[in-house]
Amino acid sequence: MFEILLFGIIQGIFEWLPISSQGNLALLMVGFSGMVANDAIRLSIFLHTGTLLSVLVYFRKDVASLLKKLKGYRPDYTERNCLLTFLLVSTLVTGVVGFMLFSYVTATEIAGTAFLGLVGIALMATGILQKFSKGREDRMQLNIKDSLLLGLLQGLSVIPGISRSGITVSGFLLRGYKSDDALRLSFLMSIPAVLAAEIGLGLLGSLPDITIAEVLIGIVTSFFVGILSIHLLIEVAKKTRFWAFCIVMGLLAVVPALIW
Repeated sequence: MFEILLFGIIQGIFEWLPISSQGNLALLMVGFSGMVANDAIRLSIFLHTGTLLSVLVYFRKDVASLLKKLKGYRPDYTERNCLLTFLLVSTLVTGVVGFMLFSYVTATEIAGTAFLGLVGIALMATGILQKFSKGREDRMQLNIKDSLLLGLLQGLSVIPGISRSGITVSGFLLRGYKSDDALRLSFLMSIPAVLAAEIGLGLLGSLPDITIAEVLIGIVTSFFVGILSIHLLIEVAKKTRFWAFCIVMGLLAVVPALIW
């Protein structure tokens, strides 16, 4: 019970930071709790349900505006429809890429130290990408290239250690979006993607090897912690060099694998 509460707290805090909540949770679950790698991946994805609800609450005005635009919606990139079209296309791309990667990762039995090493490499890759990502002052309107590229990048975040927010924010910055727009769009992208992932895992019967009550406790914990921390941590994320944290955490994960 203590471990589930701890995992929920970590998810609720780390989800808003570009340091891979899933990767850091996987490190904790496998390295300190002795959890099987596949169960660690599944549980970390389920815990995103809590922070998904936090995003829905925090961005409720944006979500309500999008829902209103569903009436009379056309799949184009005009000013009225571009955000909805972007979310639909990017989510489809994320689903295809994410499903293939998830199927491969969970079907491959990886030893604990090797798994930690792979997570560490992914964390360092996230940090390096963030380090060299810089936004410009001229904001571009969303287009099909953004949808395909960002959907692909978000799909890669199925790999533990690849931060979903980190890699998508970096992608937006590289595409020329300002930092605040990149952060907002990244979190809006997470809503349909995480929802689809939870539904997919449920249909596949991929519940981790723990009780449903424990999963629910973790989800509720991540939700309340997420609500309390989202505003503060989004502000901190704009000003803090989290790329360095990613690289340090990655090195700490890679060292045991190298020694082994």
